[in-house]
Amino acid sequence: MASLRQLNSLIAVYEEGSFTAASERENATQSGISQHISAIEKELGINLFTRNSNGVIPTTICHGFYKKSVEAIRTLKTAEQEAMNAGKGLSGRVNAGLMPTFTRAALAPVLKSISTTHPNIEISIVESYSGSLTDMVKAGELDFALVPVMTGTQGIKYSNLVRDREVLVSSPSFGNKQGEEISLKNLAPLKIVLPTKANIRRIKLEDYFTAHSIEIANIMEMDSMIGTLELVGSTDWVTILPYLICVPDTHSNLRHINPICEPNIYSDFVIIEPIGRSLSPQATFFLKLLKEEISSIAWQEIQPNRYMN
Repeated sequence: MASLRQLNSLIAVYEEGSFTAASERENATQSGISQHISAIEKELGINLFTRNSNGVIPTTICHGFYKKSVEAIRTLKTAEQEAMNAGKGLSGRVNAGLMPTFTRAALAPVLKSISTTHPNIEISIVESYSGSLTDMVKAGELDFALVPVMTGTQGIKYSNLVRDREVLVSSPSFGNKQGEEISLKNLAPLKIVLPTKANIRRIKLEDYFTAHSIEIANIMEMDSMIGTLELVGSTDWVTILPYLICVPDTHSNLRHINPICEPNIYSDFVIIEPIGRSLSPQATFFLKLLKEEISSIAWQEIQPNRYMN
């Protein structure tokens, strides 16, 4: 039977595509990783990888063996965590990555709750955008992160989080009535603040403008969410954001929030985790609270009391 070190070596080689990269990831020698793989292959009587000058390629049988190995490691780590925490209450560290979409409105209530019910949980939050958060999850620096839906990345596990509606954000002097649905086609050419081209939202929004003949007078690029909100609240510039980040503005008159229609725009978000590691009990609990809070404030059909009168 393969040892845990051998299984971890196999997972690393499969995901990294080379013995060199796998040895760096596992803090081991290249020959040591190679020996672990050879031992598994000898025991099974099959080749799991095809070696070539560019690295290694998993065989057909290896794909299934890799998935089962990941499941076995996750199950064992979960059992270890449960045993360590039995009778002690929840404690330990949680490293989570959140986009500004979630930190402005959803994070504080969750932190307030968890600090009261489980004060021994240590929480570290990294606020960034999807690309850097994905890299940190893959590197094992974060237990999980909340990001927009993206294409598959090796070594990352995805699960659905929430669908949220996109809204136009503007100054009260811009003239839109708080909470009313608006069609961008019916507005004058927009002076709009958009993310930089490195942000995946930029392509999505520009495709929408092109597909629906939305006139744009000028574009300002800004990846600072707070800076964007401050600018559009005091000028004739506007922006488009997920409703989740704008919840605080629905109860004030600093900015007006208008759901976009004809057609509606939605954003889908997912939870990403390292595929070879299970969430600790404390991370599982923290994520559960986040999901509940996000679900409670994400877009639903507008109720009369959702906005200020």
